[in-house]
Parts: sequence; structure tokens; C-alpha cells
Amino acid sequence: MASPLPLTALPWTPALADALSEASAALARLDARVSASSLRPGWALRASWTGYAQALHLQLAQIEEIDIIAHRCGLRLPGRALPRTEDEPFVAYDGWLALLSEPDGRHWSEGLPFTFDPPEGWQTAPALIRALHLLDAAARADRTIAPWLAFPLTLRRLGLTRHALPCMALGEPSQRFATAPRPVLLRRLLTAVQKRAEDGLDRLDRLEANTRRAATATAAEHRPGKLADLGRIALTRPCLAARSLAPLLGITISGAGKLLERATALGLMVEISGRESWRTYVSPDIATTLRLRPADRGRPPIPTSAAPEVVAILNTFDAEMADIDARLRKLGIGIEN
Repeated sequence: MASPLPLTALPWTPALADALSEASAALARLDARVSASSLRPGWALRASWTGYAQALHLQLAQIEEIDIIAHRCGLRLPGRALPRTEDEPFVAYDGWLALLSEPDGRHWSEGLPFTFDPPEGWQTAPALIRALHLLDAAARADRTIAPWLAFPLTLRRLGLTRHALPCMALGEPSQRFATAPRPVLLRRLLTAVQKRAEDGLDRLDRLEANTRRAATATAAEHRPGKLADLGRIALTRPCLAARSLAPLLGITISGAGKLLERATALGLMVEISGRESWRTYVSPDIATTLRLRPADRGRPPIPTSAAPEVVAILNTFDAEMADIDARLRKLGIGIEN
């Protein structure tokens, strides 16, 4: 079969140009936010579950992100059957996660499953189109899950992102057979880049909002105890039970269970096992992903604390009143309350 026309050689149309612009902007927004966020490790873990699920779908595996989260966290979700694992669908995850977190100074051409020769239009093609061409060629050369998982690394190595963004594992099953019209395929891929980037940004927003709510709730407690420590642990270990939490905090299993119950009452964790003993808890953003609680709707609640400008005005007013009070006392004039 003759090789299909390279994606770098396709003639540009207004529709393709718009799709490239939207995809590039969405990818840049996500990379900028993730790079600046203090919650990047927690987000990257969650995004890796999303990206790996997308790659499994492209391999036509009947496994959802819910199943990956449950597998990685050692959970048995009530009412959900265990996925079939005869073909070891999770075997590539650990190695991929290690590659994502490593500082990568390698050239983008290293590790390609084909011999690279610059295709037509390579020199003038935008960087994102070059990355999609490499994905397209790798998908035809390698029928495993590897080409889909490699795309976040390709984006980083080509300088399109500062960090590897796990949620950008993507592709089209038709790339394996080169049956779809090439302009249609390119537009689908660009749309997928945009959607994955926007979904990744939504997940970061949700994680940051949950973290702010947890910090506010903890600060409002008269005796927070180890609630703040639990919040920090849940960022990178969002699925917990009393047995797994106790050694992390240096407390008894009974104490860890009471701490998790307290955190659940404050909305910092969500209990998902439905058992009276040996309960399992997840962070609120994971509970939303698992569809065990609805996503937040509408505008976020207005903070009850006064705005900084109002606080400054009230402090100035109090200081001025205290000064007037002091002057009146020096003059021997009392003030009736």
C-alpha cells in the first residue's frame, strides 16, 4: 500500500487554519497554567489516568478511566464489575509514568518506531503539525499502545510544552489503516488536541478549587489536628483508607479512621465504599471523576470574608477612632457607650 500524503504536505484551508489556531492556543493555556501551579504533581497523576484511558480506548480496550483509578488505588467500586485483564492492559502504565516525570533532554527523533526522513512540507510546517505527523507515522509502524502514549513526550521534545502533559495521549484508530481522508483526519486530530487541553484545564481548575475549599475549612477549625497533613497527602494519594493513612501520619488505624470521618464531614474527602468498617475514601475531585457525586454547577460561592480593601478601610477607621478616644481622655472628657 502506498504511503498516505504526509500531514505536513496538506494544503491549508480556512477550516484547518482555524483548527490549528484553536488547538495551539488551548495547548499553550494548559501548559502555562500547569507550569505555574503548585499542584502540578497532583494534577499530573490525575491526568495520567485520563491519558492512559484514552490510549486504551484507541487500542479498542473496554476499560474506562474509572477502572484505571480503581486499579491504581486498589479499590473495588460498589456495583462495578472488575475489568478483564487477560491481555494485561495496565502493564505499560508504570514505565510511561516514569518517562513523563523524568527530565527529558533527548531529541524528538530518538525512539521513533520508524526511520525518519523529512517528509514533504516538513521545513515550513508548524510545530504542532510536525508532532501530529510523527504520531501518524508511528501509529502505522507500531500497532501497540506506545504511539498514543508517546505523544505528550513528543510535544515536550519539540518545545511545544514545558512539561509532558499526560492528558495529551491521543490519536485516531483510522491512522492505523490510513483510510480516512487526510484533511479530515488532521482536523479531527487538531480538535482532539483542543478538547484534551480544555479538559485538562478543567481538571486543574477543579483540583485547585477543592484545595482552596479544604484550606478554608481547615483554617476555620478550632483544633484542626492533622487535617492539613491529610489534605497534603490527598493531593498525591487521593484514594485512602485508615490502614493506608495511619503509617503516613504516624497515628493508629483507629485515629486515622476518625480523622477520615472528620474530613468527610467537612467535605474534604468522600466515602465511597458504603461499608461500616474498613471504609475507603477519595478526594472530592476524584469522586466527581468516578461519577460518585455530581460536578459543581453554577458560580462558586462568594467567600464570607471581607475583601482586603474593606478590611483596610475598617482598620483605618478603628485606628482613627482610637486616636480620637485617646485625645478626649487627655482632655478629661469621657465617652458614653
